Amino acid sequence: MKKIWVYLLGLISGIVLTGIVMFLLIAIYNVKNDPGYQMINGITFFEEPDDIIDENSFEVFQALGDGSALAHGKGDGHSIYTGITVLLYNKDHKPYYDEQIIEVPNEKCARQIGLYRYTSKMDIEKTVPVVEIMDK
Repeated sequence: MKKIWVYLLGLISGIVLTGIVMFLLIAIYNVKNDPGYQMINGITFFEEPDDIIDENSFEVFQALGDGSALAHGKGDGHSIYTGITVLLYNKDHKPYYDEQIIEVPNEKCARQIGLYRYTSKMDIEKTVPVVEIMDK
C-alpha cells in the first residue's frame, strides 16, 4: 500500500513540475518575441514615434493622476476645441488640470507615441492616440 502512495505522489510531483517548466518556457518565448511595443496602464507605447498630430493647442478635459491627461485638440483656424481627442503624455509627469490649455510651440510638434484604451463615463470603449509634445 505504501508503494502505491509513493508512486502517486511521484506522478503528481512530475506533472506539477512539468507544468511549471512549460509555463517558464512559454514566458521566455514571449519575451524574446516581443512585438516592439510596451503596455503600461492601458497605454500601448510604440517602439518609435509615429504620425504628427496636426493640432496647435489642446484643452484638457480630464486630468489623470499619472501625469497624463485626456484633451481635445484645436487646429489652425478653429475657435473652439472640437478636434481630435488625445491622451497627452509627458515623461516628467508634470501635473495637468482640467480646462488647462496646452500650446504646442512653433519649434515643436505633437507626435503620436502610442494608443490609450479606456472606458468612458457612458460605458463606451474608446481608443485614442497617446501624444507627446517633442522637437520636430
